[in-house]
Amino acid sequence: MAHPVSIEALTQEILIRLDDRYASMFVRIWQPAGAPRGTVFCLHGFTGNGADFDYLAALLCRNGYLVICPDLLGRGRSAYLGSGYDINVYYNCLRALGQFAGKENHFIGSSWGGTILLLFLYMTRSRATKVVLNDVPMLGGANVDRIRAEIIRDSEAKFATRAEAEAYVRSTRSFMGPVEEAVFSRYVANKVISGPDVFRLAYDPATTGSFGSMAGRDYDLFQIVAKVQARFLLMYGRDSNFIDREAIERTRLVRPDLWVADNVDAGHPPSLMTLDQALLILGFLTAA
Repeated sequence: MAHPVSIEALTQEILIRLDDRYASMFVRIWQPAGAPRGTVFCLHGFTGNGADFDYLAALLCRNGYLVICPDLLGRGRSAYLGSGYDINVYYNCLRALGQFAGKENHFIGSSWGGTILLLFLYMTRSRATKVVLNDVPMLGGANVDRIRAEIIRDSEAKFATRAEAEAYVRSTRSFMGPVEEAVFSRYVANKVISGPDVFRLAYDPATTGSFGSMAGRDYDLFQIVAKVQARFLLMYGRDSNFIDREAIERTRLVRPDLWVADNVDAGHPPSLMTLDQALLILGFLTAA
């Protein structure tokens, strides 16, 4: 079977209004052949970008969904602000995506993207039909601090050639689990950008500016899952450090319709770049 990334997304740049300026956000738009059966908004992880969803988006598009995959500000092909990244910046990004909303609106958030998504849905009371949280760190603690330290290290990495940068990405992404080479090569190529005389990973180092003040902070996003009016699927890699089954069972007491898939062949987070993972999400979106 040919992998789904044989169709391509349309692209658009949207101006995001900030306090004292505008910034450009790059968006991939996967448009189905006929009238969409629903809209799916995909939010990437902290160091990711919208291209991380190419495999999944192509499959969902072929099955009738309009799929919207932004590079949130400071990532990928969107504007790099250099400073001032806070929750309101990302809220403004998500509000701007409202132009793509349909009658049924589904959301997929990977890791940090799921955190931003949950907070946005709760604070704005935005309408969501179904929500997929892909290995989102639902509870604060040492594992979250460890991930932040890794992100800071990656943000500071510089490479003399694109080949060196891509080799680094390959050597540090084993947690994604097995991914077909053609799909993985596409992912790797989108993780690297060129700068003055160097190559770096495709996110602004300034996005980590708030990490110091967040170290050691406890939080519990399961409380938000219990309150947001939407159907939820929680996905976890079997080797993830962010599965808390006791917290999941407590949440099920108030949300018995909660779907959980906690044995995906990956660490943190699953790639969403394999057929079994894509079909799991498609099945959830189409289930009654």
